[in-house]
Amino acid sequence: MKLVGRHLTVGLIYARSFRVFPSLVGTIIPFFWQLVNLYGTLPAVLIIIGIFQILIVSLAAVIYPFLLLFQISFLTAYCLAALVIALAFLSWVGMNACINRRAGFKLVKLQYSTRTALLLLGLLLSNRFLPLPISPKTTFWDIHIKPHLAGQLHTKSREEIIAAIRHDYQKAQNLLPDAILFGCSPGSFKKLWAEAGLEDEQLLIMETIIPQEHARVFGLNRPFYFYVISVNPAHHTV
Repeated sequence: MKLVGRHLTVGLIYARSFRVFPSLVGTIIPFFWQLVNLYGTLPAVLIIIGIFQILIVSLAAVIYPFLLLFQISFLTAYCLAALVIALAFLSWVGMNACINRRAGFKLVKLQYSTRTALLLLGLLLSNRFLPLPISPKTTFWDIHIKPHLAGQLHTKSREEIIAAIRHDYQKAQNLLPDAILFGCSPGSFKKLWAEAGLEDEQLLIMETIIPQEHARVFGLNRPFYFYVISVNPAHHTV
């Protein structure tokens, strides 16, 4: 009975549970970007809207029985569920804005994500299940080239890009000492990562099933690669 009591008191809710809702959004959004690369913008938008609709309806179905006591309609429950998802999205946006503002990255921006998104994207894009030894404090971040630089890196010199990668990685180490970053782009950047000081065990790069011709939207003609970067190689071995 003591154990039951503890579960109903100190174990009733843990602080990390408040990340559940931004984590939901952070699991879905990385798929949007890669669905854009795979199928195009319109199909990706429709698929993601459908996924969010499923989430809202599912949450409304959970809420609705509790509202029956007040004779509230399912439409009201749906609206409440939509509000919860909207707040979750705003909290996710806030987390991203905070970390990127604090970091002052030169080349990239980070978006809060989850291990689930990373593992499923590994299967979707490269047909690989990634073994990831992690700690309870590990966080996962979807990494992107800043929008104004996407498809424009050819305007930067090699030295500028390497310096920016080194700067951004050091900032990530300072702010996120136990994190895994992942992303997908046309071109692997492998040599640039190495010249910026990243060690081999920190970086995993895989070819993807995204057709090379889809890179033309970025003004490029290169294969797409999925990469995983361990910010703290002492704790993560991919």
